[in-house]
Amino acid sequence: MTAILLAIDQGTTGTTAAFFDSDSLTLLANAKVEFPQIFPSPGLVEHDPADIWASVLDAISKATELLTTHHTGRSLSQLKAIGITNQRETVVPWNRKTGEYAHHALVWQDRRTAAYCEELKSNDKIRKSILEKTGLVCDPYFSATKMRWLLNNSSKAKQWAQTGDLVLGTIDSWLLWKLTGGKVIATDDTNASRTMLYNLHTGKYDNEFLDLFGISISVLPEIRPSISLFGVTAGVPGLPDNLPITGILGDQQSALLGQNCREAGEAKITYGTGAFLLMNTGDKPMISDSGLLATVACSTELGRTFAVEGAAFIAGAAVQFLRDNFGWVKTSAESQELATSAVRDPNVLFVPALSGLGAPYWNPNAKGVLFGLTRGTKKGQIVRAVLESIALQNVNLLRLMEKVSGITLKKVGVDGGASKNELLMQFQADVLRVQLSRPENIETTAKGAVKAARLGLEKYRSCDSQEESVVFAPQMAENEASSIVKRWTLGVEMVDKFYGQLG
Repeated sequence: MTAILLAIDQGTTGTTAAFFDSDSLTLLANAKVEFPQIFPSPGLVEHDPADIWASVLDAISKATELLTTHHTGRSLSQLKAIGITNQRETVVPWNRKTGEYAHHALVWQDRRTAAYCEELKSNDKIRKSILEKTGLVCDPYFSATKMRWLLNNSSKAKQWAQTGDLVLGTIDSWLLWKLTGGKVIATDDTNASRTMLYNLHTGKYDNEFLDLFGISISVLPEIRPSISLFGVTAGVPGLPDNLPITGILGDQQSALLGQNCREAGEAKITYGTGAFLLMNTGDKPMISDSGLLATVACSTELGRTFAVEGAAFIAGAAVQFLRDNFGWVKTSAESQELATSAVRDPNVLFVPALSGLGAPYWNPNAKGVLFGLTRGTKKGQIVRAVLESIALQNVNLLRLMEKVSGITLKKVGVDGGASKNELLMQFQADVLRVQLSRPENIETTAKGAVKAARLGLEKYRSCDSQEESVVFAPQMAENEASSIVKRWTLGVEMVDKFYGQLG
């Protein structure tokens, strides 16, 4: 039988372990294990690193049981390599000698450094330097200010920094350390590029920001190519020793690779609670003061590929909003059925600023607004407007990506829970005027990790999978689609202006 590859997908609320056939990249077995979220007070979000590691081991154990139960002749003796993908920006402070951690991990959602970030942004020279070198905006989202907070507020972190025992690493580096029995302290370019310490132009940590945040390079993991030999397993319960770990990618970059977006102009949309959009921009970072982020998409020993990234705060959460606040729907399928129960009213449109407006507006004070109601407005017309808003905000982000990069959009892969909604996907293709491709397995993050692992194991041999995909081609007349986008954009701009004036 052919070899097996393992993807470890360590996410914000749970960890998935997935076994794939090495040749076909067919999913053989997978299991997800959730772990507790810690909220010390409003705005603070933490994870216990021990809970994360336990979820990794449990997920591997459960996936292994499924593999051996449902696939005769399959066993871990056929396992040849491991790929890791992970929640980005989250920081773990641990002791490189003992494995003890100085504090709970500070999660990417944590906002405890917001006031400090506002202070930094008020200095235009610092703000521009961060943007021009790292491709990021100064925000608590990224790792650097979390690291600074740990150094200033954890007595153990301070002590270990002085003795040379401290590591401040993102989740990938901590998992790598655990998997290799404490032998390897490293990260990859994609995760490093989310720290606000990584210079996109040099591919190294930048001394200006190390000094600015008071972080010694000695506490940081070594940066390596995403597709390379990071180390081998040692003493991991449930796994054989000496398994090579040959690929590491941040979760959104992993989904981009999982969707086969290997060329400039190829993009993906992941529909989760929000929507994450990445477009491959080739071998140069496209940095702009537009609200979009520049990031490393993937790297090998031969070079780096870059992407522009944007996020819409509300996607699947819009359907949850209808479910939890009004009880109109219970599932995404029900939202599709209700949305088609009445004739579409072009006057009814929804701006889903339920958590503020993201790129390119970045207006945290904005609120959701429903336009065009009359006494004759039907429930289904409102539900349809909510679904359409998910697609329309993505159009504006992708058009901005084209403008910033100067690259025409070639294809868009879609994945995540809301991509199952046929009405939403067809409308997305219609207003975007680009063909969408939805793979049979919509959980593409793990597939990206396993592709990276195989590329690293087999020295970059092509591994674009040929699995079946559902294609959504534009069907709406172009002038109608243009009118819908124009009308909705006017609504967003009015909401931004209204709440911008209110402050």
